[in-house]
Amino acid sequence: ENFHAVDSFADVLQNLCGVYQLNLSSIAIFHDPTGGTIAFNANRALHFNVRFFHALHYNRPAAVKDCYAYWFTTLAHELAHHLVSAHNKEHGYYTESYVTLYLPKLVLFLAQLES
Repeated sequence: ENFHAVDSFADVLQNLCGVYQLNLSSIAIFHDPTGGTIAFNANRALHFNVRFFHALHYNRPAAVKDCYAYWFTTLAHELAHHLVSAHNKEHGYYTESYVTLYLPKLVLFLAQLES
């Protein structure tokens, strides 16, 4: 089951890389069984904790849109750290800018997923 969760999470992240037009090599999945880190940005690579995917979205086919909305926003947050390291107004501005810029592509992707 754990390998399947990683595969499912990889599919979500790969699809979001398509939405954000990111190179797949800039994304990594890690597992921290106890920590509170959902994702982080190190050396311009984005790392995502599969434990949170497993707890929140794994094996919940009715919540596919919720899953993509959550990880889409998390990815925007981490991309904003390419521009600003602190969690401040400027970081919030860039996070919102990423969401605004790429939300139409996410909506289009989700519509294609449903058809």
